[in-house]
Parts: sequence; structure tokens; C-alpha cells
Amino acid sequence: MKVSVVIAVYQGESTIERALESVFSQRLEDDFEVIVVDDGSTDATAEILGRYAGRLTVIRQPNAGAGAARNVGVAHARGDYVAFLDADDLWLEGKLETTAGVLDKRPEVVLVYSDGLSVEANGAVISQSFVPPEMAHAPAMGELLRRWWPILPSAVVMHRRAFVESGGFCPELRAYEDPDLWMRVRGLGEFFFVPHPFISYRTTPIDQRMERYERYHPLFVHRVLERHGRDARPLVRATRRAYATAFGYKGLGAMRAGDRRLARRSFIRALNYAPFDLKNAMRLLRTLLPWRVSRALTGRSRKAQPASPRT
Repeated sequence: MKVSVVIAVYQGESTIERALESVFSQRLEDDFEVIVVDDGSTDATAEILGRYAGRLTVIRQPNAGAGAARNVGVAHARGDYVAFLDADDLWLEGKLETTAGVLDKRPEVVLVYSDGLSVEANGAVISQSFVPPEMAHAPAMGELLRRWWPILPSAVVMHRRAFVESGGFCPELRAYEDPDLWMRVRGLGEFFFVPHPFISYRTTPIDQRMERYERYHPLFVHRVLERHGRDARPLVRATRRAYATAFGYKGLGAMRAGDRRLARRSFIRALNYAPFDLKNAMRLLRTLLPWRVSRALTGRSRKAQPASPRT
């Protein structure tokens, strides 16, 4: 068995079938197995998985998060390599053959990942690439410690032994579990980047992502600083700036919608991450001004803003 495909799914009735079909359409000379970990779904996910009896292994468990579910999947894996797929993403043609082929030919490489398409929930393509040009290469450890690197679980194929040796995903992290693991794996060997878009990645609005990630940010920062010390400070600063920017934009949107209370809360949250950010401080002050004045000022500042930032 060359590759074990591990899919963690929670409440995936609307997406899991397409994800599985994208896996079974892959071509690989050697056999590959598919392991699906149903992480406590209460919708029709189990019924859909039942239609694939004999073609995959299904493991059911109480909800524990994607990282913990992937760990369980790898623990049951038999392949030399492990490939991950989130239940709301898709693999495109040639993904498994190409990425596994790199590991076959490059013994110094422990992890391969690719570019991909960014799509909305309805499948409409937002971008032909989620990797910025300046990041279209495999990162050195120093680069992983300076900024978030666009390595998505659905894009990754890696040596199972490297996964095991690194300790796998941190089960306490229900966000940031992937960059936390990539940094540990990078200490074991080289990464390889395939610039072709081999996955279709469903995105969510930046403010929703940051809201979901915020709860786990302190633990992620603690783990990174504990392992890498001062070298990780640029990454910590970068994540804090991302929160300040995201909540700042959320506040601007709330001001335009007339929700001054939400705007005030958003700007305060932004200042928690960047206390000396003059822009968000001024925006917070505008929430205390008479409505017509603050709306006029917000409109002018909004026009001066660039497009929503990539994080």
C-alpha cells in the first residue's frame, strides 16, 4: 500500500460525496486506501458513507476536531505516504499521482504540497491560485517562522513515518493545527512545492475564519514560542497584525451597515492585537461621534482602503 488517504468529516452531508468521488477518480499505479473519520456527525453523513461500503474504511468517534480525527485516521493507515483531504474540498485530476511521485523520487523530501483553486461555497472560482507569487516555493524553516505559509491540509502528501515522528496534529488545537504540525515536520526534512492547482479549496470570509481561529491563538503562540523561542516572534507579530486587520475591516463593515455597537466591539478587538494602530483607534472614536458625522468619515476612509487582505 503506497498511499493512505485520510478524510476527516463533520456534518459533511452536502460535500462528502463530491470529495470522495474526487479521490476515487485519481490514478495511481500502486493501490491506495481511503480512511474516513466521521467526527461526530449527526446529519446524513453516515448514510452517505454507507453507500461506499467496501471501498473505504469508516471510523466513527465523538466530535474532537479535525486534527484529532486525522490523527485517528493515520493511526489506522497502512500506506507509506499519507494524503489529507478536508471533506469540503476536492482533489483535481493528477493530484495523487504527481505529489506521491515526488516522494518516490526525492528521498530528502518528507512533505509535498501543491497550489489550488479558491472557490466559494457554491463552487464558483474566486482565484486560480491561493499561493502568492512571492511564496510559490517550498519554505525554509526561517520562512515558516516569519509568516503564515499557504500549506493547506488538502494539498499535502507526506511520509507517514514523518507524521508519526513529529507527533501528529495537536489535538487541543481546533485551529492552527496545520501550521503547528508543518513547523515540526519541517525539522525532519525538506518540503517540495508543486505550482499546479491540484485542489479546489472552499474559502470562508476572512472575518469568519479569524473569529473561529481566535480562541486557539494563545495556545498556538505558546506552542510556537516554547519550541522556537525568539525566532518565532515575527510569526507571532504577523498573526496579531492579521487579527487587527480582520477586525478593523469587520468594524468598517458594521459602521457602513449602521451597527455602531458591533463596530465598536470590532475596533476594540482590533486594538487588543495592535494597541498602537492609529487607524483603528480613530475608527473607534468615530463610533462615539454623531451618526451623520461618523458615517461621512467612515465612507471617506473606506474609499481609501485597499481590497481585503490576503492572510
